[in-house]
Amino acid sequence: MKNDVKEFFDNSEHRPPKFGVLQGVKVVFSAIEVAGPLGPHFMAEWGADVIWLENVNGGDTNRNYRPSEHEHRNDRSMSLDIFSEDGMAVFKKLVKEADVFLVGGKGPSFIRKGITDEFLWAINPKLVITRISGYGQEDADPNYIDRPCYDGIAQAMSGYMSQNGTPESPMPAYPYVGDLFTAMFSLSSTLAALIRARETGKGESVDIAMTEVLMRLSTYNMVDYLNDGRMYPRPGAKDPIQGATGIYKTKNGFLFTNILGRKQMKTLFNMIGCEELYGVGDFKEGFSFINLNWDKADYVESKVEAYFKTKTNEEHIEIFDSMKVAAAPVLSFKDVVEHPQYKARDMWVDWDTMTTEEKYKGVNVVPRFKVNPTKIWRSMPHIGYDNDVILEDLGYSEEQINELYHKGVIFRNDRDK
Repeated sequence: MKNDVKEFFDNSEHRPPKFGVLQGVKVVFSAIEVAGPLGPHFMAEWGADVIWLENVNGGDTNRNYRPSEHEHRNDRSMSLDIFSEDGMAVFKKLVKEADVFLVGGKGPSFIRKGITDEFLWAINPKLVITRISGYGQEDADPNYIDRPCYDGIAQAMSGYMSQNGTPESPMPAYPYVGDLFTAMFSLSSTLAALIRARETGKGESVDIAMTEVLMRLSTYNMVDYLNDGRMYPRPGAKDPIQGATGIYKTKNGFLFTNILGRKQMKTLFNMIGCEELYGVGDFKEGFSFINLNWDKADYVESKVEAYFKTKTNEEHIEIFDSMKVAAAPVLSFKDVVEHPQYKARDMWVDWDTMTTEEKYKGVNVVPRFKVNPTKIWRSMPHIGYDNDVILEDLGYSEEQINELYHKGVIFRNDRDK
């Protein structure tokens, strides 16, 4: 049975409905753009009550980009001057009720302003604190700890970018893997810490450096350098380690394939006219892949490329299916949207936004939870859209809330609408 993902959708509602595996979890975050906000956003899609703390001078700098509507659905927005006296009082009350506080920025900026782990645990001993920066919160080189770090900077500084591109030039991997991988590390580590905090009653502090995330994910190649000094060439569209793996030009497009397996190798050598090389020299019979260090690897790879150009994607896939080899055409967005696989999985969803008259089209919530399904209960909120209700739930009166607006401690850009 398909999930009615918009079952509770109501942009006029300011309190989240109860749904999902994270219902009852309260998350407060202060971060902009992608690496910081995306982890809490996934929690919001899975049922957590997520409060997005924005500044009172215009909110998140990414708000003007169309993807932000997608990546902030289900969030609640509070625009708060945290470091004013009244703002700090509000912040303390938020933290006291939260399970998670996540902050992103240049180095230990919040710590220097007094929001240390000890300060937060004095308010809420069970709090999970996640801090995201480019180079870490402590023990970093003083020349780097305060430097700004964006996706491309993290890729460049971590060695990740050096592995991508062509022999002539490295290139960044898109879309924004430094941001996206960091967000997934923050999501997983925060939830892991939350499990432990709930078991022990003692909070945790998680220090995530974007550069280190990409180093950890580069170990597939980096360990060969660390252990024997081996460097792999930038492969372009191919795998840097094994042949017959990567993107190949066909008669009608491009195909990605990963030809692995003992039987598959023998069949491949026959298909490309290299049967005399199978089981010869360094390529022993029974090998499951073509090691690019083999002295005949370049020749075999040229034969593979020539073979791919003789058939269409569809013809190749039929052959590879019979060989039990994974292969897929390189689909455009148009191909993906029209593909029967993704229609069958109900991957496309639209919703009403708070800022446009047209419906916004996006990707459905991933992954699927069978017992506690995910929901999209609202679109991206206006800046400070939920100030009043959040403050009311913290015990503030209407008069006190109006005073905070008057002082500029809170801001809501649609208040008169």
